[in-house]
Amino acid sequence: MWQISLSSKIINRMKKVFLFIISLVSITGMAIANDVVVTNVSLINQNTSGPLNTHYSDVQFSISWKNSWRTSTNESNYDGCWVFIKYRKQSTSVWLHATLNMSGQVSPAGSVVKPVADGKGAFVYPSANGIGDVNYNNATLRWNYGSDGVLDNEKVEIRVYAVEMVNVPQGSFNLGNSSLESYHFKDGASGSWFPVTSENAINCGTAPGQLNTDYYFTSLPAIPAAYPKGYNSYWIMKYEFSNQQYLDFLNTLDQTSANALNSIGATGSVPNMVTTFPERAAVGFTSLNILSWLDWAAMRPMTEFEYEKACRGANNTPSPLEYAWGNTTLTTISGGTNIGANNETWLNGNANYVTGGPYTAMRCGALATATSNRTQSGASFYGVMEMSGNASELTVCANNNGTAFTGNHGDGVLDAQSNANVPGWPSLTNDLSIIIRGGSFASVYANLQICDRSAGVIYVSSSYVGFGGRGVRTAE
Repeated sequence: MWQISLSSKIINRMKKVFLFIISLVSITGMAIANDVVVTNVSLINQNTSGPLNTHYSDVQFSISWKNSWRTSTNESNYDGCWVFIKYRKQSTSVWLHATLNMSGQVSPAGSVVKPVADGKGAFVYPSANGIGDVNYNNATLRWNYGSDGVLDNEKVEIRVYAVEMVNVPQGSFNLGNSSLESYHFKDGASGSWFPVTSENAINCGTAPGQLNTDYYFTSLPAIPAAYPKGYNSYWIMKYEFSNQQYLDFLNTLDQTSANALNSIGATGSVPNMVTTFPERAAVGFTSLNILSWLDWAAMRPMTEFEYEKACRGANNTPSPLEYAWGNTTLTTISGGTNIGANNETWLNGNANYVTGGPYTAMRCGALATATSNRTQSGASFYGVMEMSGNASELTVCANNNGTAFTGNHGDGVLDAQSNANVPGWPSLTNDLSIIIRGGSFASVYANLQICDRSAGVIYVSSSYVGFGGRGVRTAE
């Protein structure tokens, strides 16, 4: 019989405060805070028949979060969680990414548990329309431990991680604007916004129907078909990752790597490093730090196009100078209470930016209340939070360097220095392929506008005070 060690670290709580926007009749809905908790993790149903590489065990767990939603009207989208598993043989200190089977999972009543084709994780989401708290007990994922090189009688420790996500459905959308945002995308001839109607290659230039901008890819003949354009469905994190989520990453590394990648001021030693203000959006990174976390979590960076689609939604006409919540109403946050705690709130304002603000990242979802609407809480069309302000967004630029990106996902495996090593991702050999979007607590108001690109292209090794991270995965 396979011996299993289930330490307290297996019951891993990825606690995040969460806000969603849902409406059956309009794009303004009620925004409510949320957190996700994974409990009752166990390994069951060990199968040792056949060749070792076919041996498996089921990872059973319960997952719950508040104020989930699924709707087939207006936004026509739903929330969910990206769930992945790390394991450690007790004979080593190395944490590895578990490979899942595409079949054998158990979806509790009211849910869908859907492993992804590369075996790096699964999405858990509601199976039917509805709004409210969800609690899915005894979900299971089938871990192909034999293919991961684990023997039948080895003692292992596992950790189950859950990250809140929002599904952005497939559909055409309008990129850019016809107003005064700096360096915005536009039609080459009319100067109006540019419709994205497929994932096909997009010609660039000054002729009608060609994509243009005043800067950052003026010599590019076309956006290749492989560059993710946001037309196809994808999942996006509801928030930039928090200090706690980055800490969880550090605590699975060796001490040398954890020290080198420690951009959040964590203290102590692996696997028990700690951080102050765990609920805050993590900031102050280089692109390489963020990409390492995304590779570890088996996600990928988003493109500029995907950023704008997640903010604006499908088939919506752009508004001049709009922010992620769809209009130009902007008030900096003030009147904070319990600042830095997991119940941090702000009495006034709908965005965290430099003018009059606290000049520090706030708790993810801190602007949500039981009565807040999309404008008051700063949510995007699809319910993605803090796309304007708080922490800047890493996006892959639509320039000569960035368009080599083909949307490969991370595989949970890092290089010897615990850096991302995914083919086609931005790297020191493919520099100036990252552009900051959305603004941060250290940004002026204009940087928060959906179409503003004035923060510019950056070196992947340079750090910025307000730079945070958010991942996506292409939907299947």
